Amino acid sequence: MGETTCAGAAGIPADHVRHALDAPSLTDAFDLTARAFADRPALRAPGHEPYTWGRYRAAARRCAAGLARLGMRPGDTLGLLLGNRPEFHIADAAAMTLGVTTCSLYPTTADEELRFLVGDSRISVLVCDEPGRARATALLAACTGLRHLVVVDATKSPDAGVRPLTELLDATAPAADTAGRPTRPDDVLTLVYTAGTTGRPKGVELTHAALRATGRAFLDRVPLKAGSRLVSYLPMAHIAERCCSHYLPMALGADVTCCPEPERIFTVLPAVQPHWLFSVPRVWEKLRTRLLDELGRAPADFRRGALRALELGGALADGGLGTPAARAEYDRLDRTHLAPIRALLGLDAARFVHVGAAPVRAETMRFLHALGLPAGEIWGMTELCAAACVTVPGRYRPGWIGPPLPGVELRTEADGEILVRGPLTMRGYRGRPRQTAAVLDDEGWLRTGDLGAIDADGSLRVTGRKKDLIVSAYGKNMAPTRIEEHIGAGEPLIDQVCVIGDGRPYNVALITLNGDAGPQGTACVREAVARANRRLSRPERVRRFAVLDHSWTPRTGLVTPTLKMRRRRIEHHYRELIDTLYADGGPTPARTDP
Repeated sequence: MGETTCAGAAGIPADHVRHALDAPSLTDAFDLTARAFADRPALRAPGHEPYTWGRYRAAARRCAAGLARLGMRPGDTLGLLLGNRPEFHIADAAAMTLGVTTCSLYPTTADEELRFLVGDSRISVLVCDEPGRARATALLAACTGLRHLVVVDATKSPDAGVRPLTELLDATAPAADTAGRPTRPDDVLTLVYTAGTTGRPKGVELTHAALRATGRAFLDRVPLKAGSRLVSYLPMAHIAERCCSHYLPMALGADVTCCPEPERIFTVLPAVQPHWLFSVPRVWEKLRTRLLDELGRAPADFRRGALRALELGGALADGGLGTPAARAEYDRLDRTHLAPIRALLGLDAARFVHVGAAPVRAETMRFLHALGLPAGEIWGMTELCAAACVTVPGRYRPGWIGPPLPGVELRTEADGEILVRGPLTMRGYRGRPRQTAAVLDDEGWLRTGDLGAIDADGSLRVTGRKKDLIVSAYGKNMAPTRIEEHIGAGEPLIDQVCVIGDGRPYNVALITLNGDAGPQGTACVREAVARANRRLSRPERVRRFAVLDHSWTPRTGLVTPTLKMRRRRIEHHYRELIDTLYADGGPTPARTDP
């Protein structure tokens, strides 16, 4: 299991984490941890008194009694339309205590899709905050299975079916039976919906046993200490964030700070100084752009030293510095320039930094290592509790994620599709036996839809998505993510790239920028595309492109909440613009000569 001792935590057994993860369910693990860490911090939020583990467990028990008074029973589904705040953890843990399945919803989800999710998941009680109250009230009226609405910030409500959370937490309220039957390992703990990049989202049923096995295997690979400081800032509807800052802490006894908005993460980190940070690639890409801009305005001496340190750090990440003198120079500049930058970012205490949930540009990982951060990658999917392959600490190889977690098997089909088998696999898609059977066979192998290769040491390289393949009008198969990575590499001005060419005579691209770069932006993009084309085969090259004057956010519906592109929606939304790219005189030609 690795290190599990917690410095200064008197009376906590050194093997607490192992015992917690050996418990029959996450409910049992939560109880063990709440007793062992009763007086230690569990949940923090700006401007609020921290919850200790003892107070956290007591609030969850009271909330469970309140949910029982609303008629919730084992097997029911509780919906959570909340941001990152302690009340999310309390309500989720309360449902778990009752044997109720939870389903967290993205606050950015469009109304029509939200109605579908509430009905498809069979949510009977929905918890929201005051900003989401109007939308939740509309759902209460539109969805026949939704019986009650619980509002976190409300003190009272005249509306039928609407209750303030304070009512559920009231210790003086009439008692309710929350005992029920013990939670079983094969009970569905949570229902997490897929991103819907290729169609309507599907509800992935994840059991206590699957999430417990994931936690055990992950901590075997990444030995976090009990009581580690963590930050919760990505949407809790994503299984990666739910595992990182909700379920894993139930074994670790972690100290979790809730950051209400992802955009505020780099203002929260210096106060928290987390021991581990997981992030989607987009966060680090923005940080890289921001840091380079800041260095451009820094005093000349510091700027030169920092840029030299990043140059040497990048060479080190690529495989070595070549000479002892270069290594000595890097070590000196790391102390004088990079260490202060890491401290300013709040990452000087980080023992592990992981990137995942979306394709990661090689340039992004190179930047993290150049900065001196202990960075690695995580590869998985909702159907695999978010993590199947994780970089071994200290053994990152550019382009390779790492071997599968202990107990997880990996293989590829003849066409390159990655298949996974192990205890972290989903039970199935809710109400969709045919779609479940299409990806999960009788021997337990899950078809991931990702394409990749496995190295001699078991490490995985992901090369693209099977359904994202571009098949040109001439029959050439191409992975758009590979082309997009080449275009974005080395050009911090480029934000998002979507390559299009399925059934077409050649490839084109839609490109968004970081900020308003004016005419200079198009020139930089033209050079970036030309640079990429020199590294691509002739059929892969991008012939024309369009620079958009806006970025794609989850609210547009063109990307998922973790910023994965919904290619079909993008192509439909920009169909007229794309048609002009294929017509004579379309927007911007790219240089394609080698």
